[in-house]
Amino acid sequence: MDYTEEQKNGFFDAVESMKKYRRADLIDEKGRNLLEKLYTDLLPNEHVLKKALLNNTTFLIGRKGTGKSTIFLRLEQELRKKDNYTSCYIDVKTTFESSQTQFSSEKHLKDLIPHALLKTYLIERAFIQNVLVAVQTELDRKYNSRKEKIAKFFVKTKAQDVQEKLEKLKARIENNEKLKSIEIPVLKSVTSTKTDQNEKSTNKEIKVGGLEVKAEAKVDGVGGGVKTDSGYTYSKENKEAYELQSQFSSVFLQVFQIKEVIKEIQEILSLLHVDHLFILLDDFSEIDDDAITRFVDVLLAPLNNWSNEFIKFKLAAYPGRIYYGKIDPGKIDTINLDFYNLYSEFDRDKMEENAIDFTKRLVESRIQHFTLLDAQDFFDSHSLPIEQFYELLFKVSMNVPRILGYILSYCYQTKILYNKPITRSDIESASQKYYEDKIEPFFDTTTYSLLSIDEKISILQLKELKDQIVDKLLNVRKRIVTKDLTGSIYDPSNPYASHFYFDPRLEEFLKTLELNFFINKYNSLSDKDGNLSSIYCINYGLAQLNNLPWGKALGGAYRKYFIERPFNFNKLIKDFLSSSKKIHCINPDCGKNFGVEELQFLEFTQFKCNNCGSKVVVEPISQEIKDKIDQIEDSKLLPLPELKIIRELEKSEEPIYAREIAQEIDYSGQLIGWRGKKLDEDYGLVIRSKDKENLPYRYELTEEGKKYFN
Repeated sequence: MDYTEEQKNGFFDAVESMKKYRRADLIDEKGRNLLEKLYTDLLPNEHVLKKALLNNTTFLIGRKGTGKSTIFLRLEQELRKKDNYTSCYIDVKTTFESSQTQFSSEKHLKDLIPHALLKTYLIERAFIQNVLVAVQTELDRKYNSRKEKIAKFFVKTKAQDVQEKLEKLKARIENNEKLKSIEIPVLKSVTSTKTDQNEKSTNKEIKVGGLEVKAEAKVDGVGGGVKTDSGYTYSKENKEAYELQSQFSSVFLQVFQIKEVIKEIQEILSLLHVDHLFILLDDFSEIDDDAITRFVDVLLAPLNNWSNEFIKFKLAAYPGRIYYGKIDPGKIDTINLDFYNLYSEFDRDKMEENAIDFTKRLVESRIQHFTLLDAQDFFDSHSLPIEQFYELLFKVSMNVPRILGYILSYCYQTKILYNKPITRSDIESASQKYYEDKIEPFFDTTTYSLLSIDEKISILQLKELKDQIVDKLLNVRKRIVTKDLTGSIYDPSNPYASHFYFDPRLEEFLKTLELNFFINKYNSLSDKDGNLSSIYCINYGLAQLNNLPWGKALGGAYRKYFIERPFNFNKLIKDFLSSSKKIHCINPDCGKNFGVEELQFLEFTQFKCNNCGSKVVVEPISQEIKDKIDQIEDSKLLPLPELKIIRELEKSEEPIYAREIAQEIDYSGQLIGWRGKKLDEDYGLVIRSKDKENLPYRYELTEEGKKYFN
């Protein structure tokens, strides 16, 4: 079929709209917002949006690209239609990034906070301040948009009252001299508190959303490190510093006088005749663990619990990266956006059918709007019915709109651009390209990152586990082909080997592989022995890369194909954990070791040693990986954002702008500019250039940068 230039451009716009990162609105050529028209809910009758609109604090939980930011945009549109509601959107990740570049060095703090923690304190202080400023700015905007109404319906002093309260709130948040008058006495009180000298050998641990940050016992105090994707790290050098750091939440609560802030916000909202403020927190999980803890303890929990229903939060987070603090999880709504977690909640028997329906609705609405053609006009319907194309698109994307956008974007480049319809093999090849370009590099960036040795080993061990899973599936495929596996359920001409199952209690150890799309949870069923099992599948592109047929044959006879005994991976995973993890008591006088089979007992005792009552930890052990990491020069190690920038520039033959890099690696353009400057001036890995003084920089790799990962 010969497509017109307008139709080709329309298809490009349609698939790019699915790829959109962060706060990318859908705007037509006349600047009109298309989101309300093109928004496609994951469930029929816009159930997800309706639930998010309820007057409850809501956690939207899903991996990258599952549509959390898009739901927030639609939520804002609906709230603007309600006079007694207002919303405030905060990109938590960008706000935290800005805090790392904008915090000011306060001289009055140098003698009150140990040097090792001063930067931590200042960044977190600036972060909380910036979030409060964003709330105040939104209230100010709301006031200005209603100023005429206020002047019309109230006496003049009422409007003046609102303005005075807004200015008072702004001063409370932004005036550093006022903050200092509170901050100095509070910090002096905290730092003068004597600590128990007998705790020198005590191990400390923070737990955020199931992630443990361990501090090892040393003679002279506490040591250890905390990582953040933003590249900001620090060390806990001594016990006194650690104890001060653990009190930052109480310090910030007093410094910013949170109860007074809440009171003033409520008074302003009341004067504006606003009954409800929804604070939308996007990318909540993409800041470091301690900042998450502080943010929840200082702002989220108090604002949620003390505001008498005035303030409710809508929060976007990754699975396993959630910290509730003093918020009662039983009193909030949770909306899961990933395939299994979402659809199993509503109709377990029709999970895949409902997911394919979403894929169909999304693809058809976008393509029809942007091209004025039916979606099937772009697929080779002579080789495959259109409904089977939608089923395949679900399998390669697992219902993640961003991945679906990338897959179809690759197909546009190879087929639509050349007036050829998309075939099944095109989609499968695109899934492999997506895996190789976007998923597999996760392990390289980990190797060259500034994470701690233990963190690197834990992650790189998962590469070994991923390879072992693939190897065993390859063996199953071989046994089917050679008819070593007998039975009518196995088809040598279609040796399906893409799914596997294991004990749900082992899921915790595979979460990082799932979060980064190497594997996906597919279902839960009882195995042949009646034990509840979690069924997972490998990424479709990973299956293509290894020539592993994905899925199972159609028909009722194959309903339990995925829980056939060859796909039981319990032993593989347990053997891997036994050889790669050390489970032991942290008390040096006890030091008891535990086996993987004792994890259920340890979960029951909250990981307390049954010998001495001390904490039991799970540590990675791999001398081989450690030796490989040690061979990399320290000067080659960089924070994760810098590594992702280098990876993205590797793919481009021409210099590109910060906004183009930001769209691909999910960071703000501001952060790309800041990190790009460091890569240029401090490391000599990037060249920044501009055609004219008032134009933005373009970025490309130096010769040294091109060789970085080699």
